[in-house]
Amino acid sequence: MKIYSSSFHIKKRPSPVVAIGNFDGVHLGHKKIFKEVIHKAKKIKGTSVVYTLYPPPSRVLHPKTAAPQMNTLKERLALIQNQGIDVTVVEKFNRKFSQKTAARFFQEIIVQNLNAKILYVGYNFFFGKGRQGNTALLKKLCKAAHIELHIAHPFKIKGQVVSSSKIRALIQEGAVKKASQFLGRPTFLQGKVIQGKGRGKTLGIPTANIQTQSELIPKEGVYVTLAQYKGTLYPSVTNIGHAPTFAKKTPFTIETHILDFHQNIYGKSLILHFLHWLRPTQKFSGGHALKHQIAKDIALAKKYFQKRPSKS
Repeated sequence: MKIYSSSFHIKKRPSPVVAIGNFDGVHLGHKKIFKEVIHKAKKIKGTSVVYTLYPPPSRVLHPKTAAPQMNTLKERLALIQNQGIDVTVVEKFNRKFSQKTAARFFQEIIVQNLNAKILYVGYNFFFGKGRQGNTALLKKLCKAAHIELHIAHPFKIKGQVVSSSKIRALIQEGAVKKASQFLGRPTFLQGKVIQGKGRGKTLGIPTANIQTQSELIPKEGVYVTLAQYKGTLYPSVTNIGHAPTFAKKTPFTIETHILDFHQNIYGKSLILHFLHWLRPTQKFSGGHALKHQIAKDIALAKKYFQKRPSKS
């Protein structure tokens, strides 16, 4: 996949079929749009293109209330690439860019820079200064410019609309299994293994402490996870939160115990895929009681993987 840092730098491509959106999480609704874009591009021997703004407009215009993003930009681009898209344009969004009127955005970005022949947007798509442009206006502009427009209907699973905002809420509630149904994959955190307090090792249950740049962290608690290291997935149990057993105030940490794993991975990259919520964080009477509970957590995780080997 070719990535451009601006639509003003993009090289002309044959018959661009363009999808415009934020695409945070790259969930099943997004994937459906990408599939249609790729199919249409192949049909007309054109180019499948994804266009997105970064940082997200809400982050620039309303920083105090902006929702945390599910993925870093690098992760999002990798997820888009995995769908088979030819070109992705990441347009830098700032206050100057936000002053473009809807008409100017359409003419300058969609018509001139992207040279879109076919356009795909979501049902709740807005564009231009103050979100003045909506799908009704877009229909008129596309008709005048002879651009074929497709407005995606809400994507539903069992009657529920799949949206990035809903998935974020599920992750923040710890409902990672439900979130994975909407994403079409487990939600994940990617980070570097750093030196921790060494409490796990002292208890005979070593853990890897993860330092991540992810903005959206699942609710505090204990989860069944898969730890991905160098492309291989290992069953694991992950604790998110503080360690109330040892002190009233302890740092927030993401710690994972990888089952039957004995490699030294300090300083290495690790991806945690969240499969199932086990329990909330708890304060125990001491290290012995905590160790006993962790042993129970590990046993439950092993049962989980035994029951669902093909769905891990």
